[in-house]
Amino acid sequence: MEDAIYMMTIAYRFSQKYWANRADYSWWLRDAFDVGKTKAMDGLISFHTYRSLRFDSDLIFWYSARTPEAILSAKEWLNETMGDVASASFSMLSLYEHSPYLKAAGSLENTLKFAPLNYFVAYPMSKTPDWYLVDFEERKRIMAEHIGMAASHPEAREIRSYTTYSYGLGDQEFVVLYEVDSLVKWSHVTAKLREATARKWTAKEEPIFVGILSDPLRL
Repeated sequence: MEDAIYMMTIAYRFSQKYWANRADYSWWLRDAFDVGKTKAMDGLISFHTYRSLRFDSDLIFWYSARTPEAILSAKEWLNETMGDVASASFSMLSLYEHSPYLKAAGSLENTLKFAPLNYFVAYPMSKTPDWYLVDFEERKRIMAEHIGMAASHPEAREIRSYTTYSYGLGDQEFVVLYEVDSLVKWSHVTAKLREATARKWTAKEEPIFVGILSDPLRL
């Protein structure tokens, strides 16, 4: 059985101090990231940076590792690097594992090693309690419908999805993450999936974070 992969999605918001001296701090942060990123990447599988489109965050970091210690080390490095110019505003810890509703195919770690796509979408999700009281085979059938609708949508071709699990690790049950090349196509696919039967058991899907790729960091 493949070992679990830990994932962290963490958003930061710049302080007024940053915005008042953006030009100076932008250069300073870029240099700090260039110097420290190699050390922070030790033990990580992937690490990506995004400019956030949300009102309450400015940067989103999404990274993965085999151990919680590596996740913590990267988080502490981010906090230290940001100093007093930005502070964390939201975070989600989760486990990337094979879905119980699908036959495992290939290495999950390999799915994290592709070149990143232009946009990133992430949000917490929880099911209603009665979802877990539905017979497993029926849940499997319901999820097969959902997955089939997504896979067959003509605009879903350039969407990578990662369903991760937060049971006992966070305020949500899942963290759902996507890499996409078009936010328009992503929105169209999402709208279609509102018709899936599985929606009946969705209890929570917010806040939604949307980011624009900024690898390497561009401020």
